[in-house]
Amino acid sequence: MNSRKNIFNLKILEKFKGALAFSAVGDALGWQTEFIRYPRELKKRFGKEYIDDYHSWEKIVGGKFWGYKEIIKEGEYSDDTQLTLSVYRCIDESGNFNPNKFAYFELPLWLQYERGGGKTVKTSAKQLITKEWMNNFYTTKELSYRNAGSNGAAMRVLPIALVNINNNKRLYRDTFINSIITHGHPRAILGAIIYASAINFLLKENKISKKTFLEYLYEVINNFSKSFKGDNLIQKWVREWDKEPLDGMTFKEVFKKTRAEAIEYLRKLEGKIGDKEYYKLTGALSEDYKSSGISTVSVAIYLFLKYIDNPKKAILKAVNMLGSDTDTISAFVGGLFGAYYGLSAVPEGFLSKLQDKEYILRVATDLYNVAIGKPIEKKEFSSKPFYREAYEKIIAWENQLSEMFRNGLKEGDKIFHPALGQGIIKGNRVQPLKRKDYQVKIIEVEFECRQSCVFHFRVSKNGKLSENLAKDMKKMLSKLEF
Repeated sequence: MNSRKNIFNLKILEKFKGALAFSAVGDALGWQTEFIRYPRELKKRFGKEYIDDYHSWEKIVGGKFWGYKEIIKEGEYSDDTQLTLSVYRCIDESGNFNPNKFAYFELPLWLQYERGGGKTVKTSAKQLITKEWMNNFYTTKELSYRNAGSNGAAMRVLPIALVNINNNKRLYRDTFINSIITHGHPRAILGAIIYASAINFLLKENKISKKTFLEYLYEVINNFSKSFKGDNLIQKWVREWDKEPLDGMTFKEVFKKTRAEAIEYLRKLEGKIGDKEYYKLTGALSEDYKSSGISTVSVAIYLFLKYIDNPKKAILKAVNMLGSDTDTISAFVGGLFGAYYGLSAVPEGFLSKLQDKEYILRVATDLYNVAIGKPIEKKEFSSKPFYREAYEKIIAWENQLSEMFRNGLKEGDKIFHPALGQGIIKGNRVQPLKRKDYQVKIIEVEFECRQSCVFHFRVSKNGKLSENLAKDMKKMLSKLEF
């Protein structure tokens, strides 16, 4: 389980770039088929029954009265890559993940530009505006934090996996901490640990066998939690979790059951099994389990191992396995191949048309530099408690928005976003909503950092934002000191 030393070279840098870029490519390709179940639906949307490239397409965002049409351009990615980039911005110069920055700053701000965001992460992000992340044990009509075992934690963990190429102990801890900010079930946590560990292993290997890869993952699954012994933060969270056992089971009991589930799925990879058969075995085609952190990571590992010599075939298999969580599984598959082969694994043509290609490659270089101990420029928060400065920045941002809405936004205007910095408005349109006196304003912004975002705000005719982060944050600032 010990990491190797002195492994860094230009080939490793290419692997960092390959993992992040191919993951984003998989996300963009798989997002096109995410909610499609039958080839005839593909035919209706794209004019073909098999997706092998990017397309422009439309999706409806929101419900009956809040819904509006959004245009997705060729090569644009979804929340999987957005949150991956958010996690990157929460890693400091020493490679440590900052959970406060992610929970109180990146996640609330992400709600305003999220694309395809899952219900669990969006619910958690909203809850975190009024709760401490260590105590975000929410229960709503539809969701329970302790039962949140989807892949939203694994899908954003790639920066942590990369920067900790030589630090397994921090890899496990930061992956665990990052996971529990939004997900409380061991399926989500263990799925993230398995995926991050698989990336870590492939970065350091040039030639693998199925046997050695699986043996490594078994060892991780069985032993990683030993590194948490004496970790007061994690033990405190587990004690809080155990105050309301899940179906009568403590966290440790549920974790033990989940560990057995993960090992069972990986054991099946030792023999021969068909693609669809393996998806069904893991529940990746079931409505109840298709987004499970364990199931989706397992099928990604399956596709990687089966088609190890043909990255393009593997990614397109994931994209076209209709009825599964295609964007996240495809992102996992891309991340695995990129970590193993480097940037050369990305099929020709996919990288050139990928949204924010330059930024994604720069992020990979930044993470590599942090991993080797080379200084990088990071703008960190200065004051304590952290949430106060974060909330004040978000409140100032919303005040700026309100002023811009009153004066009218136009293309070419400059804005300053608290997380993304200086940006220029590249598109600005308004769509009516069925809800009386409300409309949606959609603002396309390209930031100097090279990330582009589509912000969506439901606004009343008098300029009032329907989802006002500042209102709840002002209440928090007056009440809480956590």
